[in-house]
Amino acid sequence: MPDIYKVSTLNINSLASQVKMAMIEDFVRQHEIDFLFLQKVTQSKFDNLLGYTAYTNIGTNRRGTDILAREHLPLTRTVSLPSGREIAASFQGYG
Repeated sequence: MPDIYKVSTLNINSLASQVKMAMIEDFVRQHEIDFLFLQKVTQSKFDNLLGYTAYTNIGTNRRGTDILAREHLPLTRTVSLPSGREIAASFQGYG
């Protein structure tokens, strides 16, 4: 039987408040998300999210994208556009 992963995407429109950050952390933990794709990131505040690795692409216009992946599910071949609008990665040979 193949592995099943929980994937989610959110447009967070920046992380200006600690309340919003706490809500995202609660969402990730409550739903046991394996990969979280974020849009409209203005800065990565996810480096301290225990158990996850953040892959961040902040562009020249100070907006960007972010991928959070559980630490035991490492991403490889991360590629990003200078504009910050896109980030891509491979997982176990896919992508």
